[in-house]
Amino acid sequence: MSVFVWIWSAIASANGPFVLDGTQPHELQVPLDSAQSCAVCHGGYEAATFDAWRGTLMANAVVDPVFLAALTVAEQDSPGSGEFCLRCHTPNAWLEGRCLPGDGSALTASDLASGVSCDACHRMTEVDGGLFISNAQYTYDNDPSKRGLLGSNDATHAVTYDPLQASSDLCGVCHEVSNPALDDFPIELTWTEWSQSAFVQEGVHCQDCHMKVVKGYAASNSGLEPRTLHEHRFVGGNAWVPEVLAATATDPDRAASLRETAAAARELHHEAATITIMPVGTPMEGQRTEWIVAVENRTGHKLPSGYPEGRRAWLEVTIDDAAGNRLLHSGAYDLDTAELQVDDQLRTYQALLGSNGVQSYHMVTQDQLLEDTRIPPRGFRPSSATEPVGRTYATRPDGTLSHIDDAPYVIQMPEGATGPVTVTATLWYQTTTKDFVTFLRDVNVTDDRGTVLYDLWETYDRCPPDEVARAEATFEVLPRPIDVVDPVVPNPGCGCDQGTPIALWLGLLGLFATGRRSTPKRKKTR
Repeated sequence: MSVFVWIWSAIASANGPFVLDGTQPHELQVPLDSAQSCAVCHGGYEAATFDAWRGTLMANAVVDPVFLAALTVAEQDSPGSGEFCLRCHTPNAWLEGRCLPGDGSALTASDLASGVSCDACHRMTEVDGGLFISNAQYTYDNDPSKRGLLGSNDATHAVTYDPLQASSDLCGVCHEVSNPALDDFPIELTWTEWSQSAFVQEGVHCQDCHMKVVKGYAASNSGLEPRTLHEHRFVGGNAWVPEVLAATATDPDRAASLRETAAAARELHHEAATITIMPVGTPMEGQRTEWIVAVENRTGHKLPSGYPEGRRAWLEVTIDDAAGNRLLHSGAYDLDTAELQVDDQLRTYQALLGSNGVQSYHMVTQDQLLEDTRIPPRGFRPSSATEPVGRTYATRPDGTLSHIDDAPYVIQMPEGATGPVTVTATLWYQTTTKDFVTFLRDVNVTDDRGTVLYDLWETYDRCPPDEVARAEATFEVLPRPIDVVDPVVPNPGCGCDQGTPIALWLGLLGLFATGRRSTPKRKKTR
């Protein structure tokens, strides 16, 4: 038995492998409602909350094929550890004791359809001192009221106003993950990244970006007036899985909602960063020439953030001269093989975890952060757990880390290069890499989840990267300066060893032969 499995097993209890803070299984006398019960009033009309939620990764948290494949590997690595994962992905089931075995085999059809249900957020309460951030340590009481920012006398259930619903702390309960078996080794720190940024002081929360404001109705009651609502689509860093789920869905309404979520996610990606291209000096033929491609992170967390396995961004940069000759191509991606070509100037943004100094996708045994080159958010004051690893970001005068990565690209400008040259830079983002899905297939010796995921990955375009930002700029190329050497009239002798160009002497001989004199007139030397 491995040391990790021993640690996991040694602290097991009747409630599962770990007893973390928060409400425990079977404690609630008034259980959370299934999401389907909310559809009666909150679905079936334009901009309906339930209809948007149905197409989210929250709703599909336990049918996501990437999650299921990773869950099996976690259970293989340490039996029972899957219960820890399911705690986040299906709160209703966890609170009612259906997350053991940890492979999810005890989940009901309602659990699979609800995922992270409406009540999982709208009945969450604070305890004295606030919430328990991280690892789904949610707290609930037996008050069945739905908590939100809108009150109503027309609702068929009790409604309690609660500003927590607009706070990032609500999101931090699950979007902050550490491994309790390995001294809380940090795995996903999206909430901490936000909490260490300027967005906290500015009062910008997760909901402001990930829940677009729309005009609509809170429920289907025909007597309600339209009002400002936050769309419950929870768009984020994943557009590919919603597309896969849409393509395989049997319910056309659910499929349509999933496609809308994927489209909204890609729109959000375009807001995540900007690119600026700047030359260092003046491009000149035959000379070493450098450009800076500056990538600005405009999100409230690292870019990218969230689940680190298989998630990455990178720069693709090309430089072409006026004749169409390619002088540089860095960060090329082959869509046919789904492989990113490695080159000397490749600029990636990713977090790599592992153990014993070796990168690994075995999530439950990871205990080292080997690389973290992701771009910090604006106004970032990192802790030891969030410091960049493998790349230095400049410290600004106020002591915060820069949220801009100045990526250098250098070429030797060819002799005779003609201007202008065109520099094109594209920031690509990919949710699930070939390495990760191959790993989940190859190490799985329990079930077919890894193979199912790999087949879906092959069928649906191998999770192609999304374009986040793009910039193009042209620059003139100056000719190499001509070294001008003043002619030197030598002392007696041929003058070759004095550095006088032979062509100059031949020209002078030509003038003498025609009887012309050079001007100005020079004295003859003896």
